[in-house]
Amino acid sequence: MQQGFELMNKRFEQVDKRFEAMQQSFEKRFEQVEKRFEQVDKRFEQVDKRFEQVDKRFEQVDKRFESMNKRMDRFMIWSFSITVSMAGIIISVLKFWQ
Repeated sequence: MQQGFELMNKRFEQVDKRFEAMQQSFEKRFEQVEKRFEQVDKRFEQVDKRFEQVDKRFEQVDKRFESMNKRMDRFMIWSFSITVSMAGIIISVLKFWQ
C-alpha cells in the first residue's frame, strides 16, 4: 500500500511538473503574442501619422485649386468684359461712320 502511494505521489509530481512546464510555455507564448501586438500597434501609429501627413498635403492642394479657380474666374470675367466692350466700341464706330 505504501509503495502504491509512493508511486502515485511520484506520478502526481510528474503531472505537476508537466503542468508547470505547460504553464511556462503558455506564458512565453502569450508574452510573444503581446510583443507582436505592441509592434502592430506601433505600425498602426506610424500609418496614422502618414495619413495625417497625406491629409495635410491634400488640404494644401485643395487650397491651391481654390486659388487657381478664383484666378480663372477673374480672368474669364475680365476677358468677357473686354470682349463685350471691344464689340460695343466697334459697333459704335461702324455706326458713326455710316
